[in-house]
Amino acid sequence: MLSALIVDDSLNQTSTQTLLQLISDVRTFADIAVVSIRPPLSRPQDSRWITADNLVDALAEGINTASSKRVLIISSTLTLGTGDIAKMAAELENRSVLEHTVYQPSIGGNVIELAEMSADTIVESLKHNSVWPLVCVATTRYALSATNPSGCTSVTEYIAQTLIRSLSDGDTIGISSTATPMMSPADAARLTELSAAQLARCLHAAVDSLNIEELFPQHNWMSFSKESAATAYHSLAALFLRFGDQNAATQCLECSQRLEDSPRYFALKGLMQNANGETLGAVANLVSSLQMYEERKTNTSQRYITFSPTDLEAVQTRLAQGLNALNDKDNARAIEHFSQAVFSFDPFFAQHGVELTRKAN
Repeated sequence: MLSALIVDDSLNQTSTQTLLQLISDVRTFADIAVVSIRPPLSRPQDSRWITADNLVDALAEGINTASSKRVLIISSTLTLGTGDIAKMAAELENRSVLEHTVYQPSIGGNVIELAEMSADTIVESLKHNSVWPLVCVATTRYALSATNPSGCTSVTEYIAQTLIRSLSDGDTIGISSTATPMMSPADAARLTELSAAQLARCLHAAVDSLNIEELFPQHNWMSFSKESAATAYHSLAALFLRFGDQNAATQCLECSQRLEDSPRYFALKGLMQNANGETLGAVANLVSSLQMYEERKTNTSQRYITFSPTDLEAVQTRLAQGLNALNDKDNARAIEHFSQAVFSFDPFFAQHGVELTRKAN
């Protein structure tokens, strides 16, 4: 059997009532609940209406009261075709509880595709995607209960964290073509976009629940275990820095430093210091990074990661400009030139979307 949780997130509650009626007409659902921050327009029959201060808390309460192991969570902003709910219910009845199913929405006939969600792709997916169309998802009460709702600020984030954490149990996340709900561009922008802070928490969920080797299987763990781990932590630190979570970035850098000395460690530390207004420390670490990049460029024996700038002239020009700025006691300009030299030396920073930022006044 299935439980249905309708998220009352449409601007017009009439659509919520319409979806409630559509699901009520399908007799395979053991129970139905609407989770909302507002009272119903009319008293629903054969269903529950759960109200809380925010939709995440309302959804968490709905999960606790669901009677079935499998739960279909669906946004009231969606428009479904005739018979779609019945087809979805029939499909889900035959699925294992280790399978989570996503029904991708469409806008004007164009499907909003979900990024790949598996243990070995989730870091890359979070790195490259801020749109997560998780507005019609079948998952389990167990998986949902394992996610702390207080650590989420939207239903989409709650579901994203739930699916990410489920990967540690060997669960699979699949896309179904049985139904393609329609939604408006405005609703898609409002409900499927994750902020930088939300992406950081989703990345936390991945790091907390999966082994580092699972997250970065492409690394050469057999021959270069320590350097592979350090490189992985550099990637995580860079993403946390980009997403604005400096505490997590610092923790990842500390883990990397215990494994090996790397120019990326000093560069990332310098960029973080600059973002915090620690100018002198930023200069020192960026210079240390460039010195180590130069050393590693010529000393590549027994190394997993090597560094060879594609435009050495640009690196040297930026380095000279940075030294001139230091002589002029212009630390801010020196940091800008040194950081650009680092970025020219190593494509890692561009690949992770890391840029030079300054502390707001």
